[in-house]
Parts: sequence; C-alpha cells; structure tokens
Amino acid sequence: MAQNGSEYGRDNEPIRRYRRRSRPSGAQSGIIILLSALVLVGVVVFIMSATGTGLFRDPTASTGKPGQTSGTKETVPGTGSDVQTTEPPVTTEPDSDPGAVKYRFVEKDSSESGDGLLVLIDKDHIYKFPKNVTLGNISDSINRKFCQLGTAHVWKLADGTEKREELALRPEVISALNSMMEAYVAATGFDKAIITDAYRSFDFQQALSSKSSSAAGPGYSDYHSGATFYIEAYVDSGIYSLSGLSQAKSSWLKEHMAEYGFIERSPAAKKSVVGYAIPWQLRYVGVPHAMYMKENNLCLEEYLNLLAEKHTYSGEHLSVTTPGGVYEIFCVTATDGGIIKLPIPENREYTVSGDNMNGFIVTVKVSDTQ
Repeated sequence: MAQNGSEYGRDNEPIRRYRRRSRPSGAQSGIIILLSALVLVGVVVFIMSATGTGLFRDPTASTGKPGQTSGTKETVPGTGSDVQTTEPPVTTEPDSDPGAVKYRFVEKDSSESGDGLLVLIDKDHIYKFPKNVTLGNISDSINRKFCQLGTAHVWKLADGTEKREELALRPEVISALNSMMEAYVAATGFDKAIITDAYRSFDFQQALSSKSSSAAGPGYSDYHSGATFYIEAYVDSGIYSLSGLSQAKSSWLKEHMAEYGFIERSPAAKKSVVGYAIPWQLRYVGVPHAMYMKENNLCLEEYLNLLAEKHTYSGEHLSVTTPGGVYEIFCVTATDGGIIKLPIPENREYTVSGDNMNGFIVTVKVSDTQ
C-alpha cells in the first residue's frame, strides 16, 4: 500500500523506480573520438615544436651527434684540396642584416698552411714546396714593351751535368706585374726595367748556397714562394740598380707598387726584423694586404704577427679600403696543429692563403668601393 505517496512491495520495502538513460548514437560517438584525436595531435605537435624536434625535419640538417656533420665536398680557392663543409654558424638573428657576410666552416689540415701568397719564408720558417703550386714562365707572359727579362737560372750538378731553369712566377703575379709596369712606363717613359731573378727551385738554391755562404739554404729563400722577384735597370747593355736612375724613375715603383699588390720584401729600414736587406726584391701579396702594409709601415713578418694577435675570426676583423673594394681580413690559427675549422663566406668573393706558421689568412671582399 502507499504511504506518503510512496509505493511498497514485498517485505514492506519501498519500490524504487529508475529512469533508463539514453545512450549516445553511433554518429555522436564518432564525433567525440575525432575531437579527442585532434586534441591529442595538437598537444604532440606543440611539444615537438617546443623541443626542436619535428615531423617535417630538413633531411640535410646536421644530425647533432658528436663527430657527425653534413654537407658536400668543396675546394677552397688557393688550396687545391677537397674538404668537408659543415653547417654555417648559428646566429641569434640570422635575418636581422641580410647584407652581412655569412660564414660557414670547412675542415682544413694545418699542414697545408705552407702554401699561398702570404707564406712567410725565412731562417725560422722553411718552405716545403707544395705540389699544387702553378708556375708560369715569365718569358711566355711578360709584356716586353714595358719590361725586359734576364737569363734563366743555370747551374751544374756534381757530375758536370748542366741544369737550366727558366725564370718563373705564379700566373697572378705575372698579371699584376704586367699591369704595374705598363703604368710605370706611362708615368716615367722608362721601358728598360728588367727582371733578373724569380722563382728558385730547391735544387737551384742548393747549388747557389754551396757556392756562397751569404745565400740562404735550400727551403729558406723567399724566391721559393713564386711571388718574389728581383727588378733592375738594363741601361747601355749593362744591368744596374733602379736606385741609380733619376728620382722620378726610381721612386715611382716604391710609391705606387702597393696599388698593384706588391711590397718590398726586405726594405733596409726593416733589416732588424727580416734579417737582411735586399733593395728592389719585390713580393706580391695582393692589393689589400700591400696597401695596409705600406700605409702602416709594416714588413711581412710584422703584418702576419698583427693578424694573428689582433685580427682573428672570433675577434675584430681588419678592414681595408682600396680603389677596388672594401675588404675584411682575419687569421685562423691551429694552436695544436691538426684539423681546424676554417670559416669562409657563403655570399662574398674571398681568398685563402697559408702563413707557413700553422695559420690561414682569409681575405673577404665585403663590397665594391662606393
């Protein structure tokens, strides 16, 4: 019977009635599952983005594992050897200055630092005669309208066999020499300058030093570089020093040679540094280097030391402005020998030269002169 509006059943217990809840349809269940999956995917993508991983990684990117790099084989100009490139250094704002020089790194063996237009050769730094050096006979390329050429190197071996070596220089040195001598003749009217010495092989220097105690031993002559030569005057069938000419004819070269990339290798004022003084022994080093050395009264030894001490890649680069462009120059030295990471620009012209002291000089043309 009913009491207080309730129904009672057997054993006088109240009868409880339950409403049956309706279950979601199949379509509703599918929507719920889909939304849950989308939320899960969003969370995963967010986490992977925040941690630097991702589903769509660049397959050419570095693995980030020690000892592994990515890249392609490339030849560094002036070295002639294949090296493995690596990714460019990471910057905090890579696009903040689109016009800036961007660098990447190549592996370089410090043993290759003995080649290039800036190598130091003296009593403390022996030249090892790299195999990849290209030389050209001066007689085949010199413009005889503006410069004459002396005789070849001739010497005899111990068995009496005569050896002959044509005067030679690196091709880029001959090209710069032709340009300089054409300007010299135009300015002075004197067309009797003559090249009387140039590249010396190990064998010729050995023969020379065996006859003269004042000659450098084989491997220690600056003429080995292929960028050094001796220039004199050919007058009245005789060869004389350019210093014997009039002031106008003798001073023009010293005043303007740096504009063509040449320096005096052993000026009298630097004898205490170089160790000797040979007037009119000229060396090609390249225009920005020659102009800076002239303006700051530096010989090659002083200049290379300046770069190594004050103008490294990680420090302040040396800036030089020439009529042909603005350059930045820096030195990278392998303190312990072995392999070094050499920075080279991705978006500028550049050259690389060893210094013969376990270092490399990188010269970058930043812009044309405005």
